[in-house]
Order: sequence, then structure tokens, then C-alpha cells
Amino acid sequence: MELSFLETLILGLISGFAEVLPVSAQAHRIVILKVLGMNGDSAVLRLMIHMGTVFALYFYCKGHIVRMMRARRLVRIPKNRRKRPLDTEALMDFNFLKTALIPVILGALIYSRLNFGKGQLLWAAGFLVLNGIILYVPQYLPGSNKQSGALSRVDSLYFGLGGFLGMFPGISAVGSAVSIGSVRGMDLDKAFSFALLLNIPVNLCLAVLDLFTLVSGGAGSLAFRALVFSLFAGAAACISVVLAIHMMKKIAAAVGYGIFSFYSWGAALLTFLLYLAAA
Repeated sequence: MELSFLETLILGLISGFAEVLPVSAQAHRIVILKVLGMNGDSAVLRLMIHMGTVFALYFYCKGHIVRMMRARRLVRIPKNRRKRPLDTEALMDFNFLKTALIPVILGALIYSRLNFGKGQLLWAAGFLVLNGIILYVPQYLPGSNKQSGALSRVDSLYFGLGGFLGMFPGISAVGSAVSIGSVRGMDLDKAFSFALLLNIPVNLCLAVLDLFTLVSGGAGSLAFRALVFSLFAGAAACISVVLAIHMMKKIAAAVGYGIFSFYSWGAALLTFLLYLAAA
């Protein structure tokens, strides 16, 4: 049984929204596919959704990325030969994110060796409960507004832990990174911007794993229809990511991230009931 064009499109749209809203895109795909009577999605579909997400995040964060790369190039030039002042904040942002990549890469290596099998609904339910806790607890902990220069390598590693956790179905990379960042004293807006940047390598790692799965499974047998549908799903994910970023900025400013903990717990209950029904 294959997904129809409309089902594939809806899966892409929801995946894009759930990638930015702190509610786990992977868990939503698992639940939607189960409701549709599917045991799982194809590697090419996951690949296109992840790549569509990467493209949207890069498009949105391009200005910040260009600033960091320019500062990185400028710091290599001797001080007396520089034609413009060094953007120290952008350079510190680059170093922060570079260190945060360590847990992300470690998470990709661990995730590549895991196989949730038939228990993926149960695992997703458990991780959704954990995601709700990660989003809920920080609002009751003291915080501060650290500037880039006050963020240490330890802060970077803790922040990267959010990307590590986001590899697992049920935990949001954006939500966990922002929550950890706020606990470590980061401003919520800055933590959200960093979380979006960190989510680019998170989705790239997942895309690489999808590509390996696709190649090892025989990419030559891929149906043209499935490829076209997957491309449209990736485009839908790309559009919904950009919309979700603008939506999240408004929601976070109004009610914060804690409100999504209740959604995660509700989704966990639904996922667990689906697991019981399928058992």
C-alpha cells in the first residue's frame, strides 16, 4: 500500500510545522502513518522532507550564516590588513555552534544503530512524555540573559544536547535546545535562533542516514511516482517550516514554550492508545 499524493502532501506539511513547533516531526509522521494503516514511510520520502526542511532553515538563517562565515574569514587576515572591523559577536556565535555540533554528530551515530521496530509507537509515546517535561520544567527555573561572550563551551555542549535528543522520535530538537539554552541563561529569542541553526545539521545528519538506507535498499527500484510524490512532500515541508518559524515567534512571545508540553502529553496519550490498539 502506497500513500496517495494528498496523503504525502499532508505528511510533508505537518512534518514541516512539527519540526519548528516543539512537538517532534518524527513522532507526528509515525502517528499519521499508523492512522493511515502504514507501518512506516519510505527512505526517499524522509530524505525529501529532511532536505526541504534544511533548505527552508538555511533560507531563513542565511543572513546569520553569512555573518558568521564572513567573520570566520576575516579573523584569518592579520589585524593591520583588515579593511573592516571584526564582527566578534558573529565569531563567538560560530564557535558556540561549532562546539554544539559535537553532541549532534554523536546522536546521529547512536541513532543510526537503533532499531525501534514494532515498538516505535511505544517509544514515541515515551519520548513525547519526556519532551513535555523538557518544555515544562524550565519555566520554573531561574534564568538570565547571557550575551554571546558569556556563553562557555559547556553551555555549547549542553545546547547541542538538544540536537542530540532531537534525533529520537518524540523529542523536538528545537524545543529541547531552547529549553536547555534558557536553563543555561540564554535569552529565548537568541536560543530560538541558535536552535534553528542547529536544526540544519540535525536534519542533514538524518538525511544522510536516509540516503544510506535508500542506497542499501536499492535506489534503482525506486518508482518514479514515489519520487515525484516525495519531491512535493519536501516542497510542502519547506513552505510549512518558514510559516511555522513566523508562527512560533508570535506564540513564544505571547505564551512561551511551556504550553506545548500539554500538547506533547496529549500526543503521547494518543500514541500510546494507538500502540495498545495495534498490539
